[in-house]
Amino acid sequence: MNIALFDEIRIYYGSDRLLTIFQDLAGNNENEALKSVNQKNLQFPSLFILCPEIKRLRLSDGLNVRNTYAYNFISRILEGEELDSQVLLQEYEGENPENPEILRWMLESGYAEDGLSEEYDQVLDTAAICLLKVYGNNRSLKIIEDMIFSRYRKGSFIYDLTWAYFETINPQNLNGLAARLRSSEPKDVELARKLLNFIPTVSEREDNTRKQYQNTLKWISQNQNFLYYTGVTNNQTFEPARFAVSLEAKYLQKPAESFLQRQSRPAGAVGSENLERFNELEDDYKLLLSNYSNALYRYNRYKWNKWIQSPVERQIEIAERVMGDVQ
Repeated sequence: MNIALFDEIRIYYGSDRLLTIFQDLAGNNENEALKSVNQKNLQFPSLFILCPEIKRLRLSDGLNVRNTYAYNFISRILEGEELDSQVLLQEYEGENPENPEILRWMLESGYAEDGLSEEYDQVLDTAAICLLKVYGNNRSLKIIEDMIFSRYRKGSFIYDLTWAYFETINPQNLNGLAARLRSSEPKDVELARKLLNFIPTVSEREDNTRKQYQNTLKWISQNQNFLYYTGVTNNQTFEPARFAVSLEAKYLQKPAESFLQRQSRPAGAVGSENLERFNELEDDYKLLLSNYSNALYRYNRYKWNKWIQSPVERQIEIAERVMGDVQ
């Protein structure tokens, strides 16, 4: 796709030059100025830069649907309006079903200019949060991840984006974060270790990042079905553990999500009659049994079925014999 006129001016000559040319063009021919703003391939940073001038010249009525929504979104954010999720959903379900796609356009065409200004970053953050939390659209999750790491390298604010990212990410997608452990950029490795601090194989003292990456992938593969989101944020602790392993789910070999949603013993599940006794055990024994259950389930389903239905004390004897005494 060819580059839009105003994008070309912004990229090659800068924001000030873009404003000057827009002012001159609008002064001579408003329709031509609006035609260039409304180009289908225009990138979001150019619209953001031109918004104050569009407002001053009272040209907003001439914007197309995409730009009108983005223009109003910018105005609401910069005026300090709290965007109510119910209002946004009503707008989406009513007259503006394309709103999530416009937010995606803002992010995907605008993230490369992240850091343009504090106001610009604020708008991008809010667009990302609305996209993920209000509309449940995670198609731009990789871009949001890139923004988080890019900002961390520059020492910029990442807490809001990180919160929205982890509120949305599925444990099945943690491999993308793990890949940052082998980055040639030290800051990427540093942040990946902080974000993945709930994984035992992740350590700030490990010099062999390739080995750490491989061990982390292995751990994720073995535990991703049993991970649940803790909801802990940077507002509560300095380095929150955002995911944790449900030892009960791992013990019964049931996905953590469906297990926790029941809020009770999963009736009818193989081994569920032992769950009450399992929960009475000390943590070391819970860990032993859950790890052994996972290993045996992967190795031999028939033997696992026999083991999981045996008394818990017998399970401990077998697990200790195979994996070692926890004492």
